[in-house]
Amino acid sequence: MDKKILVRAPNWLGDAIMCMPFLKKLREMEPEACIDVLCRSSIQEVFQNCPHVCGVLSFDQTDGFMKRISQIRKGHYTTGYILPPSFSSALLFFGAGIPERVGYATDFRRLFLTKALPLNERCHYVRRYLGLLGCAGHDVHSTDFYFPKPLNKSQLVKSIPIKPILAIAPGSRAPARRWPAVSFAHFINSLSIDEWPAIILVGAPEDDPFAQEVAVQCQRPVSNLCGKTTLTQLGCLLKESSALVTNESGMMHVAWAVNTPTVVLAGPSEPRATSPFGAQVKILQQREVPCVPCIKNDCFRLGDDFMECMKRIDADSVSEALKHFHLD
Repeated sequence: MDKKILVRAPNWLGDAIMCMPFLKKLREMEPEACIDVLCRSSIQEVFQNCPHVCGVLSFDQTDGFMKRISQIRKGHYTTGYILPPSFSSALLFFGAGIPERVGYATDFRRLFLTKALPLNERCHYVRRYLGLLGCAGHDVHSTDFYFPKPLNKSQLVKSIPIKPILAIAPGSRAPARRWPAVSFAHFINSLSIDEWPAIILVGAPEDDPFAQEVAVQCQRPVSNLCGKTTLTQLGCLLKESSALVTNESGMMHVAWAVNTPTVVLAGPSEPRATSPFGAQVKILQQREVPCVPCIKNDCFRLGDDFMECMKRIDADSVSEALKHFHLD
């Protein structure tokens, strides 16, 4: 029987992008195998036309467990790699009868794995995924990432004829990781129009309220494109941008995948585990704040100390970080 591999992709945009080096390495190790990806429908676009993947199986969060099992069984897979550390993802592959099931021994799921590996939580997510192949120490380069490209340049890109473009991503799923809107606006207002003639606000539909809050405080024109793009169009926009300034969110990983210089405004999380790395990335984090990194989505501090790690990042430091890239 030909080898058929199913990879359970991570659930979130940024994590899905961080698994691309894993998929590339898996294809190198299994050049003749059929490799499919199982992912949430909200991120299936990320895997479209990926050269390392044969097909994409997607599901909605409302799909029942048995429906997903039936979907997987039809593929007659011989091996499954389970990237999310959740109990349910391992149970799913076990229930679908995949003979070989590889994943980390987390969340009491060792029983459902045929190969359960110990997880080093200090390891970057890119290396965690590679670790399932025994390649955690593998060198990672920008060419190891993939992001889908549109057949033609997006009309959104064509509608911004002035360059250079500075992209700003003011949203984040985690409230504690959002730089205040007034800080974003102050930073944008401090920029020279001659140096940065075009500024765009980007993000998912749920980021639009934060983008609007920034836009109304700006004293210069900005284009709010939050929620107005597909993932492919978003990648195209960031590829055309000279730089991105972003909270910790999936936007920083999209920029990483298309090799756009990025300034990350890091708050309570641990960048050494989740943030992009390399010469095209500048991380700003206030490590002297006693509770950093607390790795929480909501700040537990009160009064003047509330979200201190984000409020301490100032507009001047962001501007200086942009100069780090020696942009033309």
